[in-house]
Amino acid sequence: MAVQQSAPDTHPYSRRAFLKRMSLGAVGIAAIGIVASRNFLRTRNSQALPGPGSIFEPHRRGLVTRWQQRLERFRLR
Repeated sequence: MAVQQSAPDTHPYSRRAFLKRMSLGAVGIAAIGIVASRNFLRTRNSQALPGPGSIFEPHRRGLVTRWQQRLERFRLR
């Protein structure tokens, strides 16, 4: 009886190697995304906010009255 030799694999890699490469690729993409977002946030937050007296700063008295109105409904009567 003649021994048959198996045909060479037509695929350059196995399923296990494919899954390993895909998982490493996904982790790499996620790491790049995290690093890029941190750099983006760092540049956006580094800009100085306007100082006191700016038109964009809420007035202290307005904040106090707003919170008093919000918390007034929880007061026992």
